[in-house]
Amino acid sequence: MSSPTIERIESVPCVRLSARLDTMSSQELDKVIDPVLLTENYLVIDFSGCNYMSSSGIRSLVTISKKIGAGKGGMLVLAGVQSSVCYVLEMAGLHQLFNMEDTVDLAIQKIRHEKESALPSTTLKIGQWVLDHQQGPESPQAARIWKDQGIVGYDELEISVGQGVAAESDHPDHQNDGLFVTLGNTAGFIPDDPSMPPDFRFSKDPAQSGIFVRKAVSLSNTPCSTLHLQGDDRISVDELKRVLTEATAQIYDDGVFYAAVVADRNPAKPSVSVVFMTVPGRSADPGDLLPAMANKGKGQHNGVAISFSLNAMEDVPWTGSLQLFLQKTMTLDNILEVLPPEKGQMMTRPVVWLLIATGTADAAKNRLQIEAGGDFLEAPHKSFLTRRLYKDSSRLELKTLQGGFSAQTFQVTSYDHQGRKLRPTVLKIADRNMIAREATHCREYAMPYILNNSAMVLGTAFFGDTGSLRYNFVGIGGESSKLKWLTHYYTEWPSDQLIPLFDKIFLHILKPWYGQAAAGTIHPFRDHDPRRTFFPHIEQSAAELLGISSDESHITIEGFNRQIMNPFWFLKNKYPEKEHLALDYYSSICHGDLNMQNILLDEQMNVYLIDFSETRPRSVVSDFARLESVFLVEFSKVEDPGDFAEVAGLINRFYETDSLSDAPVITGNHDESVMRNFRMSQQMRTYALKSSNGNPDPVPYTIALLEWLFPVVCYRQASVAQKRLSVVISGLLCERLSKWL
Repeated sequence: MSSPTIERIESVPCVRLSARLDTMSSQELDKVIDPVLLTENYLVIDFSGCNYMSSSGIRSLVTISKKIGAGKGGMLVLAGVQSSVCYVLEMAGLHQLFNMEDTVDLAIQKIRHEKESALPSTTLKIGQWVLDHQQGPESPQAARIWKDQGIVGYDELEISVGQGVAAESDHPDHQNDGLFVTLGNTAGFIPDDPSMPPDFRFSKDPAQSGIFVRKAVSLSNTPCSTLHLQGDDRISVDELKRVLTEATAQIYDDGVFYAAVVADRNPAKPSVSVVFMTVPGRSADPGDLLPAMANKGKGQHNGVAISFSLNAMEDVPWTGSLQLFLQKTMTLDNILEVLPPEKGQMMTRPVVWLLIATGTADAAKNRLQIEAGGDFLEAPHKSFLTRRLYKDSSRLELKTLQGGFSAQTFQVTSYDHQGRKLRPTVLKIADRNMIAREATHCREYAMPYILNNSAMVLGTAFFGDTGSLRYNFVGIGGESSKLKWLTHYYTEWPSDQLIPLFDKIFLHILKPWYGQAAAGTIHPFRDHDPRRTFFPHIEQSAAELLGISSDESHITIEGFNRQIMNPFWFLKNKYPEKEHLALDYYSSICHGDLNMQNILLDEQMNVYLIDFSETRPRSVVSDFARLESVFLVEFSKVEDPGDFAEVAGLINRFYETDSLSDAPVITGNHDESVMRNFRMSQQMRTYALKSSNGNPDPVPYTIALLEWLFPVVCYRQASVAQKRLSVVISGLLCERLSKWL
């Protein structure tokens, strides 16, 4: 039995329960909560991890509810109550006694609204103006100063004013650089260039939207005070700023500047304005920010103001929550435009939420700290995506892993906000569509089928054309478990040891994929044309890098003893002719880009797969053909002309067969690494034959193999000799296809 744990969220105590709330655990609950109730009026109990409650648990809840409500005006909220517990409360007729919300976040929001509504009110008189004042739930605080922090999320900025530009691509659009304000889910922009019109952005998720910030000042979106102008009087913007400044000086002895969110309830022209002002005579140095922007407000000498014109505004209860008001009012279909308030503009019965600053603090100190090598930190969008994925962390250590053709991967060591190390993960950054596919395909094709501890996607984030995801990266044996790429074992072990390991991977761990092949129709030339996926410029690359024109039907490769068919000519001319060729064959779920950097093992030889962006049903032999291309090209050491001639000669013999069931015999005195590549390639054909229920047709396998041989000419990491070798193999296979078809 685990004891209840307690933490504070927005200063509200939140108690988390374990699996059962029975006699013993309810006693533990009482011990945890009794000291809290001596000083607290509000409490959340998180039931999301509790699936059983006894009568003792019910009694504890009733007692707690009475203590919270008796003369305190407090509130108890139960969060995440499971159906089994809810049923017990319903049977006892108590389900209406308690406030219940689906999540802790909603429970906190409910309490926040309740606290704001219950705060005391006073009256202020400033000159001719009389204002109702309600103390807010937030105390004055140090404002956060942002300077050259790259892309900062709306959720980080909260209520802010600054200089920068909306972050909508990898690099800032300096043409639109200028003044901005943020207001919850909304941001307004007034460019420095007067020929550029003001604009605004609305985001459903403020954590996913950001701004390239040169400098800014921001405050919490929970107000310190709410003010309401009594009567039906109208007041000018300049006069309101003066009144608010005096009110701030009266209410807060230590307030040095403030932000005000002002709801203008003019029925003909409603608006919401954001005003930043200093308090005269009090020392304030918000990073020289406010004075620098004084000229942005059309001649207003002290402070900055920007207004959002609205379609409509329902009556605003001045005791209401700022956050609820913004959620309801600042919507995409309700905002008309953003602009500085006009000089002499009048406001009708304004409601004002005040955010008070007592000084300044460096915002960078409270951001997630990222330690990374290379050019990672020079790409602001990568840091932005990383911060979105690692909100549970305070510090990250990124170590670059061997990347693929179209993605960057990093092993991540992360630490929570108390400095405790979290479980290891992998961060992957790639094209938006690839990341979206990978998350979806992992959920649809890997997790329901693979019966081991396959990597799980823990989260995704997107920015412009770029996406990122977070993988778990810990073995069954815990943090001490060391995961190694399959490459490590392939280069260290002889083929006699590798074959049992590969049998385990493909005939046991991945049997749910390949062992359940379904008969049907495949279109091999269409499905395995590499120009349709990552490599649309193969023919151009072959011409530029190897001098091979796709207009020539036959070519000679240095180091190979005869003329061969030009594979790029075959790709250009024959693939379109055969695009609609249909074969009766077998399909299964296949990884789609299986290589030895996508298969990992721990010290107990438990297997882990990653990178599922191309995973989907396709020809059952696809993955085996992919690995054959890896063995015979990427692991062939052919830089020496003699080695190239030796391997090319063996390859010529290897591809003389006309059936998957034929086993080419490679004999002679050859290096172990050479023999290993050929033996493991033959093993792939053995798996392919087994997975296709003994169908020996070589055509599906050959076309799947060509899908990964053609693009070698595009690989940055492949040597010129390896690229030439891939051309030799491709040419031989195209000759065989011409014979078979």
